[in-house]
Parts: sequence; C-alpha cells; structure tokens
Amino acid sequence: MSARPPVYYLNVSVRGYAVEVFVNGAPICHTPVDTPYLAIPSASEWMIAGTNEVAVEIRAREPPPASPDPDSPRRLIVQLCEGALGEQVTPGQEQVLREVVHGPAQDLGPRPPQRLAFTYDLARWPRWAWQDSPVFAANEAADAELWTFLEAIHDDLEDGHLDAVIARERVKFAELGPLYGSTPAEAAALTRMQFAELSDLAPWSVAPLVREEVDLRRCCGGRVVELRTRDGRAALRSGPTMQDAAWSLFAFVARVNGLLEIIR
Repeated sequence: MSARPPVYYLNVSVRGYAVEVFVNGAPICHTPVDTPYLAIPSASEWMIAGTNEVAVEIRAREPPPASPDPDSPRRLIVQLCEGALGEQVTPGQEQVLREVVHGPAQDLGPRPPQRLAFTYDLARWPRWAWQDSPVFAANEAADAELWTFLEAIHDDLEDGHLDAVIARERVKFAELGPLYGSTPAEAAALTRMQFAELSDLAPWSVAPLVREEVDLRRCCGGRVVELRTRDGRAALRSGPTMQDAAWSLFAFVARVNGLLEIIR
C-alpha cells in the first residue's frame, strides 16, 4: 500500500427525506425531513478490502410541496467519491465511484423503497481491528459492561483526566493517524490540544449520563457499538456551561484483545 492512500468520502445531498446513511453497517450521517442537507463526511475509516456496502435507510418522506422550489428540488443523492488527502474539489467535479440517486418519481408506487444500497470493491485496504472483534451479545450482561465502560470514560472526562481517555483511543489513533497523514502520537497530541483549547474558552463540563436516554447501538454486524443517545446525539458531549465551546465525542467501541476500546 502506498504511503499516501486515497481518501474515500460521501457526497450527500438530500431534501425532503429523513434518511440515515451507513458504510459497511457504520452510521455516517442522518438527515432531517424538513431541511435541506449537504455534507461530505469521510468514509475511509470504515472501508474494507473486498466488497463495501453503502446503504441508505429512508425513515420519512416530506409531503409534496404546494409550490416546488426549482432551485432546490426534493432529492436523495449519496455518492461514494475518491480523492487525495488535502485535495480541494470543486462541487460537481468529484470523482464518483458509485451513487444512489432517488427522487419523488421513484416514490409513486404502492410500496416505495425503504432502503437503497450499492457496493464497491476495493482490492487493498487496511484490515481494521474491529473486523476481527467478537460480536456483542444483545443482552443485559453485555449492556451492563458497555455502560460501565461508558461511565468510566464519562468520569475521566468530567474530572479532566484526558490522558486516561486518550489511552482508551489508542486503537483509533493507531489506525486513523496514518490514514490521514499523521502518526498515532501526532493524532493523540492534536486531540489533547483541541480539548485544551475548548477548556480555555468556557468552564469545563460534561453532559450527565441518563441511562434511559442512552442507546448502546450495535453496528457493523454487532462487532461495534456506537455510544449515542436515542435522539442521535453523542453520549459523551459538553455540558451546559460550554454553549460557546460545545463539543461531542462520537465514540464507537469494539473488543480488541479482550478489552473494550474506542476504535473510532
């Protein structure tokens, strides 16, 4: 593999649909039904060697408007694109590998689609730790262990013990640092610096954990768990004193060498 691997990302343009987009079972983004949505989230860290699936789950459709906007029609476009690290791409000039293009005309049948997907094959790509992780059981014992892990990370953040949190992210930094042009140590240092800058902008606080609001969401075939709230926010995020310096740690956990680790 070359020293500078390509960058894979999604080009998402949606209006009139509430959808969630996944790459190989990992949730990448979700869109509101009543607001236009444009984003170019990274997909590289969830790509694998072999067959990759990009899936779009349609959760809701906006009723047809009385006066359609010709400059911003109802649409659902999700493209898998390839670029180079640091490259600035002019809109419309992306290198599109595969795409979903969907609109109101495809919703006219008696059973409009609820899921759209495409695949893309990669001959070579890193093998990630989570690909060899065991599947989390869907039971109370597994949830209790995950909750204890989440509480420990939350407590470390609340107490300002950032190095303890970064230690739990070592797999993440080891895998993603080289992917995005840095060493694992540089990636960890950048995270440390970002949190230090945030704590200088506002009194440090972390939002409380409420068990009933947290969703220990299985993804990637159950090998990975997303730590999120049931309404889609990061379970680990800034508290009320940090409105001017808000942050969110969207954490994905897998079991690596027998230990729970933040892998993304």
